[in-house]
Amino acid sequence: MAAKIALNAGGVVTTGTICVISSYGELLEFDPVRDLPESWAIKPARGSQGDGILLALRREGNNWFKGSGAKLTPADVMHHVRRIVDGGFSGDTAAEDAALIEPLIRADPRITKLVPEGLPDVRVISLREHPLMAMMRIPTNASDGKANLHQRAIGAAVDIDTGIITRAMCVGEEITHHPDSKALLIGFEVPEWDKVLDMSSKCSAAIGLGYLGVDIILDENDGPMILEVNAHPGIEIQNINQKGLRRAMVLAGEKFS
Repeated sequence: MAAKIALNAGGVVTTGTICVISSYGELLEFDPVRDLPESWAIKPARGSQGDGILLALRREGNNWFKGSGAKLTPADVMHHVRRIVDGGFSGDTAAEDAALIEPLIRADPRITKLVPEGLPDVRVISLREHPLMAMMRIPTNASDGKANLHQRAIGAAVDIDTGIITRAMCVGEEITHHPDSKALLIGFEVPEWDKVLDMSSKCSAAIGLGYLGVDIILDENDGPMILEVNAHPGIEIQNINQKGLRRAMVLAGEKFS
């Protein structure tokens, strides 16, 4: 939440927030049926690699359904939020956590043709105001609608200058088409690429991090928005792009001893 406030103050658009549950008192007051909309995302504030993220794409009565079609009851939601508050996904057994509940973004129609379910996002590694390397993370049925490479989503290299996908990988295998939608990935141009780069370049000053990974989604109504900023982004992006970050950092002015 602090990051969102800082980004907004720095002129960067972020995703919205339904509520934050950070204590057992707040958990007792939380009623999924009353408080949650038709679609939403729940994630741990201290999570990493997509662990603990729960997505609901639609609601029927008092239940919701995931991208895989699996049903989520109110009891399922409460159990998941409780696990987050208990620190079950924080990676630090001594630390409690907070559940961030956000509206589920509806992807730009220009992107939805690539993927049957879920929300693709763009990861940009930046050094200060310089975007260095980018990839698009595209959900699959096997990833349960999540754009996380560790959960079988696709990693697609995006040319930093043009916004065009040049290479795609899924579970270590190079591919050209989406395994579910059969859409051609290579040559796809990410919409509003200039805005994506501009947003990425502003995050360092707003957050106070010199090196960071910026996750951006493209909403059907509001265009590019910051999903989150990562202080320790994974470096799988180098394998996806078949390029090293060090050279890009040197070109951006970083000096290595």
